[in-house]
Amino acid sequence: MKKLEKRQIIILAIAALFVLYAIYDLLIAGPAAKKAKAVAEPAKIEAVVNTLSTDLMKYKAGGVDAYLAKRAETDWGISPFWERESYRVFAGNKESSAGGVKFIYSGYVDMEQKKIAIINGVEYQTGEALETEGYELKSVMPESVLIVNRRTGSQLSVPMQE
Repeated sequence: MKKLEKRQIIILAIAALFVLYAIYDLLIAGPAAKKAKAVAEPAKIEAVVNTLSTDLMKYKAGGVDAYLAKRAETDWGISPFWERESYRVFAGNKESSAGGVKFIYSGYVDMEQKKIAIINGVEYQTGEALETEGYELKSVMPESVLIVNRRTGSQLSVPMQE
C-alpha cells in the first residue's frame, strides 16, 4: 500500500473526528438531550408573544416604507409583457391619431449614436418609414416622437404611453 501524504492524513483525521462526534451525539448525548428538553411553559410563551406584539406596535411604517407599500399595491396599468396585438387592443383610445391612423409610442432606447423608438410594437430609428404607409419617423425623444406624413407634410407629436 502506498504511504499517505501529510495532507491526506489530516483530512482522514478530521473525518474520523466527525464520525466520532456523530456517534456520540446519536447514542450518548441525543437521548439525554431529549429527556432534558422540557415543554415550554404557557406563561413564558405568553410573555414572548406580548413582548413581540408591543414591539411591533411601536414600529410605524412611514416615509419610504409607506410609499413602497402603497406603490406595491397599485395596478400596473400597462403590462410590459403583452404581445403587440394585445397592447393595441388595451391602448384603445389612448393613442395619438392622425387622419384615422393611430400611433402608440411605447418604448425608447438610447444607444450612443442610435435612438430607437417603439411605435405600435415595432422598433424604428430616426428617418425610417413606418409600417403605416406614408409616415416617417422624424425625431425620437424620451418623452415623445415626431412623425411626419410624407404626403401632406403634416407633423404629429406622439407622447410616450406609460
